[in-house]
Amino acid sequence: MNLPSGRFPDSDRLRFKLPSRHDAAFYLKLMNEPDYLHFIADHGLRTEEDVIEYIENKTLARFTKFGVGLWLVEEKDSGSPVGVCGIVVRRELEHPDLGYGLLEAHRGKGYAKEAAEAVLEFARKKLGLKTICAITHPDNVRSAHLLTKIGFVQDGQRELSEIGSTADFYILDL
Repeated sequence: MNLPSGRFPDSDRLRFKLPSRHDAAFYLKLMNEPDYLHFIADHGLRTEEDVIEYIENKTLARFTKFGVGLWLVEEKDSGSPVGVCGIVVRRELEHPDLGYGLLEAHRGKGYAKEAAEAVLEFARKKLGLKTICAITHPDNVRSAHLLTKIGFVQDGQRELSEIGSTADFYILDL
């Protein structure tokens, strides 16, 4: 990876790390939960081998190409993975995109907000970003609420060929 050590977001309860093939079981579970499939995407990942290929050829490739991507987020105390959160660079969007997804078992604990705020602070302080955007499925009320709670403003919708659908679009000046 092109990331120097210390180039990861940080928060009180959560640790951010690059995913590896050893995280395949977690990714398989996360990416096949009903909410992930409905609100984010169905990448067709049905086996750990599929997920290992996805981690190596998509997730880690984004870090190599852009220096950012979706980090694996785990509890500091237990080391248990809770979700993913980070910055996605999309060719169709003029600003980097805040992305996140948590296992259902870890929702309602404030982890999504804590992870998102850590990534936003990292984006501002370490990456020098001035503006960041976010996209959500139009039916994803929880994500819309979280984004507005942390300061994003809805700015219409965008038709994105990369995700193959229309998404609600949010913007935040850092």
